Amino acid sequence: MSQTDVPGERSRAKRPLSIGAGALVVHEQRVLLVRSTYGVTKGRYLLPAGRVNSNELPDQAAARETFEETGLRVEIEGLMGVRLWVMDDGEHNYFFMFRARLLSPLSDLRPETREIDDARFFSKEDMQNLSMDETWAGAIAAAVKALEPDASIWPNYSDLSSDSGVDTPDRWRIWM
Repeated sequence: MSQTDVPGERSRAKRPLSIGAGALVVHEQRVLLVRSTYGVTKGRYLLPAGRVNSNELPDQAAARETFEETGLRVEIEGLMGVRLWVMDDGEHNYFFMFRARLLSPLSDLRPETREIDDARFFSKEDMQNLSMDETWAGAIAAAVKALEPDASIWPNYSDLSSDSGVDTPDRWRIWM
């Protein structure tokens, strides 16, 4: 009997699932983008981002990845968007995009050279001048949205966890 089999119930395959998160770091009407050095994103400017680790929440992953890739510390302000990608192998990849406020001085900006060969802040005009060989439309659309003065951000109301039976707000999120 496989791990997905339950006596008396029909067996069903588990859906492969992965979760990623990225930060839309806004500073002086510019958004931080990083250029990847490997994989399908090699040579493209995207959000600082990566996979969510076990026992980590997506907003924590976005802040961690931003620091690891750029040396910059950020504070997550809220959720701006979610992308769902059903990959060719059937894996469902959920990617959370968070607006973040820069906490570090700009002088701390240093690309982590094993994964990133450039990291800098782009204006809306700078992003519009990037070709699709240099980025992806989804990343630019999210970054441009982050610069809009009336862009909607869903803040985290983790303090509601005390009413839900969840023991600590650091393990629970509700963006609304």
